[in-house]
Amino acid sequence: MKNWLLCLVLLFYLNNRSQNIAGVENFLLASQQDQEILVQEYFNPLFNALQISMGEGWVKSAKTHKKLGFDFTFSLSAINVPESNLSFGNQIFNSLSSTSTHSPTIFGSDSNGTYLVEFYPPDSDYSMSTSFEIPNGNNDLLSSGRLLLPNLQFSAGIPFKTELIVRYMPETTNKGAKFKSIGLGIKHSISQYFKASKATPFNLSILANNSRLEGGYNFGVNSQIPGENQSVDLIVSNYGLGLLGSVDLKIVSVYASIMQVYSKSSLNIKGSYELNYETSSEEIGAIAFQVQDPISIENNLNFLRKNIGIAFNFAFYNLFVDYSFQEYNSINLGMSLGVR
Repeated sequence: MKNWLLCLVLLFYLNNRSQNIAGVENFLLASQQDQEILVQEYFNPLFNALQISMGEGWVKSAKTHKKLGFDFTFSLSAINVPESNLSFGNQIFNSLSSTSTHSPTIFGSDSNGTYLVEFYPPDSDYSMSTSFEIPNGNNDLLSSGRLLLPNLQFSAGIPFKTELIVRYMPETTNKGAKFKSIGLGIKHSISQYFKASKATPFNLSILANNSRLEGGYNFGVNSQIPGENQSVDLIVSNYGLGLLGSVDLKIVSVYASIMQVYSKSSLNIKGSYELNYETSSEEIGAIAFQVQDPISIENNLNFLRKNIGIAFNFAFYNLFVDYSFQEYNSINLGMSLGVR
């Protein structure tokens, strides 16, 4: 679960107000077992919020556009981060101790503690030790306990009562990180196959979607660990399949959906990193390890997304709000401009 560098890079993309997170690369100084614990506890709240956001805001009605109907939609997802995910206890490590009983996660408060590292490398009779400051949390990324994430998409009606949905964000650069993303969804009416549906405002559809984010970041002079060509390359994919229904009146639509969501990420950390320690051996003294391209990982997140919402329909625009039920619940607000 070494997804911390993925989360670090994505953080630069999410919020211009935030400053660079100083010192998280020092997690590499811990033993391999404790690295995994640090990474999971500190960054998983951000990683989960990002994965969940990629499945939000795709639809606002089960009714499909007429042929050649279209709209442009901007939506904002407010992903709730539970208070229990703002900090974690420091009694869970194997070769790591701390001057503080708790440490903040990425969404927590500031820290004034220190991690003390001491472990025995494989097949050796001496220990290696070092220390580093506990990284601060970045609570300013949240607004009323929620992480705000935008989406932009285009929808168009095609034959057979089917709607094509496209999400696209051109390559952007934020604090040295470069990102681009694209998504594709297909909504198909299944209520058309029931004769009674023509006499009622009720609509039923199936929805399949897929989105993909690619990014890269060069650590450069921001890294606190000596080395060369330090960078990260990542790909995040999100797939969803589900059923949605709505009651569509002239002025208002009430809708609900249930979706199975599958998320996958792959991450490659490239470059050289020099890790420095003191040893318990007077003969050896200080020691340094050079590692090259240290991390290549995959991570999966699967969950059931349940959603209910309401949309207000006007001549050429639409306003909607909905709520998604999952571990990190989400409030989604949006506006569409177009012709149905």
